[in-house]
Amino acid sequence: MNVKLRVLSAGALFFLGQAAFAQTTKKDTANATQIEEVVMVGFGQKKTIQEMTGSASVMSAKSIEDIPVASVDKMLQGRVAGVQTGSASGQPGGMTNVRVRGISSLNGVSSPIYIVDGVRVSSGDISKQNTTTNALAGLNPDDIENVTVLKDAVSTAVYGADAGAGVIVITTKSGKKGKAKFNASFNSGFNDRAIKPHASFRSADWKNYLVDAYSNRDKKTYTAAQIAAGAAGATAAGIFRSPNDTDWQGATQKKGYQQNLDINVSGGNEKFTYYTSFNYFNQESVVKGSYFNRLAFTNKIAYQATDKLKISTDFQVSYGKISTLAAGGAFSNPILAQYFNRPTDLARNPDGSLYLGASNGRLSNGNFNPAALQEMNYQRAGTFRAFANLNVEYKILKNLTYRFVFSPEYINMEEEQYWNPLHGDGRAYSGLKQSGVNRFFNFNVQNILDFNYRLDRHNFGASLIQEAYKKDNKYLTATGITVGTPTLQTLENFVVPFGYNGQLDISSRYGYAVTGHYDYDKLVMLDASYRRDILSQFLPGKKAGNFWSVGLGLDVARFDVIKNIEAISLLKFRTSYGKLGNQITANPYATYSYIKNYDDQAAAVINRVFSPNLSWETVNPFNVGFDLGFFKNRLTITAEYYNKKTKDLIYNIPLSAAQGGMDPNETNNPNSNNYVVENIGSLVNRGFEFAVNGDIFRGDRNQFNWSVGFNLSTLHNEVTELYGGNVDTGTQTIRVGEGARTYYLRKWAGVDPSNGDPLWYVNGVDGETTNNYNKAKQAVQGSFLSNVFGGANTSLSYKGFSLDAQFTYGFGGKIFDNWASYLYSDGQYTASYPGYDVTGDYWTPSNTGASNPKPIATNGNKRSNSASTRFLYKGDYIRLSNASLGYTFSSDFLEGTGLNSVKVYVMANNAWTYRFDKNLKYDPETNISGFSDLNLPVLKSFLFGVNLSF
Repeated sequence: MNVKLRVLSAGALFFLGQAAFAQTTKKDTANATQIEEVVMVGFGQKKTIQEMTGSASVMSAKSIEDIPVASVDKMLQGRVAGVQTGSASGQPGGMTNVRVRGISSLNGVSSPIYIVDGVRVSSGDISKQNTTTNALAGLNPDDIENVTVLKDAVSTAVYGADAGAGVIVITTKSGKKGKAKFNASFNSGFNDRAIKPHASFRSADWKNYLVDAYSNRDKKTYTAAQIAAGAAGATAAGIFRSPNDTDWQGATQKKGYQQNLDINVSGGNEKFTYYTSFNYFNQESVVKGSYFNRLAFTNKIAYQATDKLKISTDFQVSYGKISTLAAGGAFSNPILAQYFNRPTDLARNPDGSLYLGASNGRLSNGNFNPAALQEMNYQRAGTFRAFANLNVEYKILKNLTYRFVFSPEYINMEEEQYWNPLHGDGRAYSGLKQSGVNRFFNFNVQNILDFNYRLDRHNFGASLIQEAYKKDNKYLTATGITVGTPTLQTLENFVVPFGYNGQLDISSRYGYAVTGHYDYDKLVMLDASYRRDILSQFLPGKKAGNFWSVGLGLDVARFDVIKNIEAISLLKFRTSYGKLGNQITANPYATYSYIKNYDDQAAAVINRVFSPNLSWETVNPFNVGFDLGFFKNRLTITAEYYNKKTKDLIYNIPLSAAQGGMDPNETNNPNSNNYVVENIGSLVNRGFEFAVNGDIFRGDRNQFNWSVGFNLSTLHNEVTELYGGNVDTGTQTIRVGEGARTYYLRKWAGVDPSNGDPLWYVNGVDGETTNNYNKAKQAVQGSFLSNVFGGANTSLSYKGFSLDAQFTYGFGGKIFDNWASYLYSDGQYTASYPGYDVTGDYWTPSNTGASNPKPIATNGNKRSNSASTRFLYKGDYIRLSNASLGYTFSSDFLEGTGLNSVKVYVMANNAWTYRFDKNLKYDPETNISGFSDLNLPVLKSFLFGVNLSF
């Protein structure tokens, strides 16, 4: 990749290609530190680095070149200060959680908005049936020119109501003047689990464990032969008589294959430029039946019609297909299977055919055969996405330009779920098929007037912006049961209707904004903005929100006293403050659903309780930073402090039956009538960001080049105000003085070495212990948010050879094992669901220092498997997230071939991960969600690739 990482002024983090800056010396110009790189900010506007007063981080295409992932959101981790990402699921094409400077909302959206070529696009999981999808997976990462992360008020306030969680601006590649240039890239390889799974019981060890568990239960000393003869009961006897030893992980998983092909052509002349690309991407998980593939086409045209008129069009179309884990009961998830299925059951018959269970269609413990379900069932979605962007620019006067932008986005997702009639959940229905269509039709219209004027050393800029955005989402699904044969899998062949559902969700937002910029010879800079948004879903009188920002910058390096210091090339201070809005998904209105059948008549039920006081959730970010450059910017340092306060937090407040919460089965459904949506309090995210980068050696192709970079971010998240008192929700709590996602658990004190009993601290902290779970108090036990995180990179090249590596790390976050009550059941469920292999690490009279209590079959050991810090792990880690070794052939070698450039490389993604907590069993990057849920594993990839240019 030949990447050089630089941090330039204004906090803009730049990854630059092999070519170094073409810089002038101090005596050549009064503007010694001027660098012409630009940052994309609001609504297609550009600012040079020297003009920036805000905080923005930029990644060029070179920095993310050839990274083997399906979507751009997966590329950010460790590369941008202040940004955390994590994938709770390793589903290919699935969603990645992205956080910019912490969590800015409890109930709203804490993910940033995405702007592509100046226009907002859909992001996040848009599915209704599938476990995870990602709207951004429709955008080809190879089409990306650069990615800008806007983090503070002055950078984001122009986006108003949606900017509180940050803004990610994506600029796609465009054609450039010159003859046609063709580029082709291809890589291919295989995928494996990034983290080796914790071992599950095999038959011999499991039976040994059960011997102890049954002996402890019955207070006898059994042998395996006695249990097989029926001494501990019929269930135990059946287990011990079975000669089978099935590896359920091996039965449901494999190596995954991956490939990516991208071809593009670009060129143009003085009047006309073009860029066209075609992409094919395919990625398989290690779990059988899980994959994502995509076909994508992009065409961009720019036409300079006259000296005043320029017309640009951008058209992107893609079709992606995702197949994920089928939903179902009886722990049918194949990831669960390795821990929940007995190794004494078969996955396949001796002849190789699938084992479909006993006469009841189930395995001996009542579960289904996941290997059979992987082949016989499916859950998948096909997504067609079309995005268009028409940009008309007219230069009214020398300093005055009008721009009109019209951008529709159409997404049509067809989802299918099929349960076969022979085995699994579908057997009870004689087969089941659910088909759904989820359609999005979004419009964005912008009218922008830009003014720029220079008077001597005074520079003025201003923009007037009008924007309207409409989102139209329609969903329809139908379900049928009873099919004649498993080969018939279309909905029309399922002869019994089994339900239907449909909804229409239309929302709109329009706003007006004004921005202003002034600088004196780029020595002193001032930015300001104001925006007023009107949101459709709020009540009359509360629909409008007002947002603003102000930023100030001072480039000390331009003072004469600093100019004469040869070593200093950049010394800039900047600060900003403002008011932003958070994306709002809440609805204040009382609604009724006419979906109930009462005595064959239509009936209505309350669907949502009226929230008359619901108002805007706002964010007030403060930012201060400085940028240093030494030795013509061969060494750069950026440091920032941020303090981001969120007010009037929106949250779902649980209701009692007396208050209107009428359905106890809907307790955890945020759309049910068991909640009222209210503004409940305030929180703050604050911390430091630091980045240092340097070119240790810098030269031409035949010389040794070496650059390094490092970034570190801290985060303190704290609830500062709650209007109605603490909110405790199972294993978590929201309370003043603690983080927004704080664990509230009993504290595990280990195992009593004298008798193998579980122990907890009585006060939830330390001191006195008890073996009575109910006598132990819950207490705050930390947060899932890492409070220190970042990345490091290095790039070396010599005579065409290049070696690049990117590391990421995170410290301070916690991860809770959601399934531990089953997997560490200490005998309670072990006979049915074996769980984790704890061989050698459970209490026996000869092993009193073990980590796990004495197992007691059926009853368990004094609620030892109930929620506590026993199952809360440190999420601290260091990961080699990407590494590549390549060779670029010299132009002399390619002379006469018609090729301009050829590069071959090998690459590894997520090749190595170090977990500081030896007990953590899952990928540590799930700590952005805080829970391990036995989802599809995060992948590591090993690939070979070639890039051609001609």
